Amino acid sequence: MPQSELLTGVVLNAFPFLCVVAVWCLKFFEHRLPSKQQEMLEKCVRMAVSMAEQAYDDYGPLEKKQVALRAAIELFNAFHLPVPQPGALNTALEAAVFAVRQSQGPRSPYQDAPTRVTPAVVPAAAAAPTVATAALSAPAQG
Repeated sequence: MPQSELLTGVVLNAFPFLCVVAVWCLKFFEHRLPSKQQEMLEKCVRMAVSMAEQAYDDYGPLEKKQVALRAAIELFNAFHLPVPQPGALNTALEAAVFAVRQSQGPRSPYQDAPTRVTPAVVPAAAAAPTVATAALSAPAQG
């Protein structure tokens, strides 16, 4: 009987530690599931694209893409997640950029134009008299 009591005591004392190890293993392998990887890919890339659009507004599209790509990879590394393949990362970046541009609404062609102080077209009432109006108002010579 002492062996069975010893075995029961070891199992009962080790049970909480085994539960902790089991939960840790589940969480560790949960991030390896394709659905979780896709969810984290979308979140990380969305954050990276938003950061690049906001912080690097004066950069060109290729520079912004490189900044967003590096930021997304840094986010994956910070959360100890596997970095997706370059093709999947590129596709997610392009989709996130498209979504950001769609949420901004259409841009007016005049949005980036400089503001003018004086109007380019003078209203008709304030226009200088033309030759026809000057001839009508001139006294007739006879």
